[in-house]
Amino acid sequence: MRHLTFAIAVGALLLLLCSNCSFFDKMYAAQKIDDVATPIQYTTLENYFVRNDVDCSKQLRLIIDNKAEFEKYFGMAAHMGGMPTEINWNKQFVVALVLPETKRATSINPVAVKITDNNFLVFSYQVKKGDRISHTMVPFTAVAIDKPASTQKMHIFYLEK
Repeated sequence: MRHLTFAIAVGALLLLLCSNCSFFDKMYAAQKIDDVATPIQYTTLENYFVRNDVDCSKQLRLIIDNKAEFEKYFGMAAHMGGMPTEINWNKQFVVALVLPETKRATSINPVAVKITDNNFLVFSYQVKKGDRISHTMVPFTAVAIDKPASTQKMHIFYLEK
């Protein structure tokens, strides 16, 4: 059974690396990796915003491992409801998804973060679109994840559920 799981993961990787693969092939491969991955703990970051000097004309998929890089994209939004979630940069890194600017109320909710034995990480999320609004917004979500013990390069896949 373990060999079958490994073969599926390798096959999915080959599909993803293929330069002629379509979007649907990549989504299928990410789903297959998600099926064999193990859930891991993550912390959803609260009370941050996307800075207004970030180009939000297209989707951004970010992997950030230091405070300086994080501050290029996000600012703190402390308010009466609470303080921004703390990130321990010595022990954690951040995976973020930023969608293009929109005039529709939109939220992105993390569903799960899973990892395989060979350092494939799958970040699953849900996008909920609401009514039109009178201003523009930049929908995003970000999660803090413990850094892996292995120094092997991690491959991250984003999977909309």
